Amino acid sequence: MNFKPHLQSRKRKEPARYRRYRGFRFPLASRKGRQRQAASGRGRDSATTGEAVPGNTRSPKAPRSIQELLTKADVRAVSVICATACLSLFLLEFVGSDATYSHLFPPSAHEPDPYWVLRIKAWWVLWIVISFVVIPVIAMLCTRSKLLRECNLSFRGLVQHFWIYVGLFVAVFPLIWLVSQTSNFYTYYPMYQDAGRSWRDLLMWEGMYAVQFIALEFFFRGFLVGGLSPTIGVLSVPVSVMPYMMLHFTKPAPEAAASVVAGLVLGWLAWKYKSIWGGVCIHCAVAVSMDLLALSHKDQLPWVHR
Repeated sequence: MNFKPHLQSRKRKEPARYRRYRGFRFPLASRKGRQRQAASGRGRDSATTGEAVPGNTRSPKAPRSIQELLTKADVRAVSVICATACLSLFLLEFVGSDATYSHLFPPSAHEPDPYWVLRIKAWWVLWIVISFVVIPVIAMLCTRSKLLRECNLSFRGLVQHFWIYVGLFVAVFPLIWLVSQTSNFYTYYPMYQDAGRSWRDLLMWEGMYAVQFIALEFFFRGFLVGGLSPTIGVLSVPVSVMPYMMLHFTKPAPEAAASVVAGLVLGWLAWKYKSIWGGVCIHCAVAVSMDLLALSHKDQLPWVHR
């Protein structure tokens, strides 16, 4: 009797997931396993040839030279950021200064204005908003770039990591209290010297102070760090610290030195968690604490003298 046709029919009915070798059956890899093996093989081929393969999630190689960096960088975006930053800092220094306001709107000798000094501070805050928010946003919209999406404006980073900023404020507050004991500190702060005259003065000043901190964080930790990070990565943080420290040259020396550390820490947090709002919160908390401590040392708190 011939069994060959019977054996051939059994071979045809053998499941596709097994293969025979010398009378034994070996399981084949699953469909997903074969897909993973094929993907890994394509990844190795792309690594040797340097060509990108669809579906390969490996990140591109980092540039090894300045020439390679400039070749791969978005030169247009970097140029827009640098030019806008120079224009913004120039306008704030020479147009938003107290001297400019005094020249344009000198005080009246016949009708003294008790809020003339507060108007000077409002002029300063106005030009901070124009220089650090309005001009960068106009530049980004005019170039039709995606820079506005990179400005670290997400609230998720603040909500998920709010405890980090609370810890930073708790760690910094003892240093603020020690520095507040010096005469250089409480003669400089509050920057609006009549802030302790009344509740109205204090609240108006602190409100304007908070607005300028929002603009400050948007410019340095949003526009600079967020805009430059797609090109130079985390190096955008120390780049943003340099002009940030220069803004503190008119302030007491300990605060100017501390601005470098604060700029690095807040810049890194904004870069990592894609949010500037934690920096806004800690800046406002530190500023209010400094003003209240300075007013308490001078016995000028609004609820003390009525």
